[in-house]
Amino acid sequence: MNTERTLGAVLGFGRTRPGRDRGGHVWEKDREAVSEDGVTVRYTVLGQEHDAVPLVLCAGYLCPDNHWARVAGALAERHPVVVLNYRGVGASGCPPDRGGRLRPARAEDYTIERLAGDVAAVVDAEGMTGTVALGHSMGCEVGLALWRHRPDLVDGLVLVTGPFSSPMQTFYGTDLGSRLFPLLYHAAPLVPGPLRRMAALAPRLPIAMPVARAIRALGPYTPAEEMDDYFRHLAACDPAVAIEVARGMHDFDAGPWLREITVPTQVLVGSADPWCPQQVGEQMLAAIPQAELRVVHDATHGALLEFPDEIHDAIADFLHRRLGCSPAPARGWPGRVSPPRRS
Repeated sequence: MNTERTLGAVLGFGRTRPGRDRGGHVWEKDREAVSEDGVTVRYTVLGQEHDAVPLVLCAGYLCPDNHWARVAGALAERHPVVVLNYRGVGASGCPPDRGGRLRPARAEDYTIERLAGDVAAVVDAEGMTGTVALGHSMGCEVGLALWRHRPDLVDGLVLVTGPFSSPMQTFYGTDLGSRLFPLLYHAAPLVPGPLRRMAALAPRLPIAMPVARAIRALGPYTPAEEMDDYFRHLAACDPAVAIEVARGMHDFDAGPWLREITVPTQVLVGSADPWCPQQVGEQMLAAIPQAELRVVHDATHGALLEFPDEIHDAIADFLHRRLGCSPAPARGWPGRVSPPRRS
């Protein structure tokens, strides 16, 4: 048996119904584009009346858009902001077979490069060039892959609490996750069906937020109510897709070519983020020629929800200083984010 190609079938998932919306949205996805391999990618554009530099949001792991809610809304007051769902997320479809029917999830369908291809399809559909890719968490890998494979679309990068290679190499300052993940990936088909179904429902339980705080994925500043939609959406996602996206995130590595990046890049890290610790930002600062690093004090991996006004200000300042955009009035406390440190 080829485990890599048939994991979705073995798990008994991977056949999401056509047109199914998994929910969790802040904004309705009222437009669609078709990715290179035939996936229908749903999206919307905020602030579309503006003619400033367009921004495209690259969301984190299985996140429809809720982490960006307050930051994107503020940025859309001056910029067109593209908000999309990757394949298998939110309102977007899953890869079809040659006959147009949905097939079980396969590893090659959910690589970071495939997710970046979804973003490129949307940007192309809007006829945009010279965008700034804003990545959060796994979306930082997607933004980097977008620049790598379609540099014509990207004039700048903003990378918020996210890695440039497998986050499992740096979780809690150890590479233990990197060594354990292959074992967990190949063991997943052996889990009994009832346990798989219970695990899929776990994000809907009231204990989800306390557990996230206990493992320090989120901190005391993260509003619990703003995580509700994310947890509900997570429970609605195909577990096989979730596993394959995690594998894509683990397999990706931009390290060998970070020095080739030719666009201005802002890296934002949280001082209290054990999932993507500050050392990851320091490595990007050292490698990317036009990078700058800023630290969001007391922020965890949920920094976008914890300090949205301060992160908006940091992004707006970057767009003004490095890409010549109009300045925006400050919204947050200026001492929360450290001054930019250049590479």
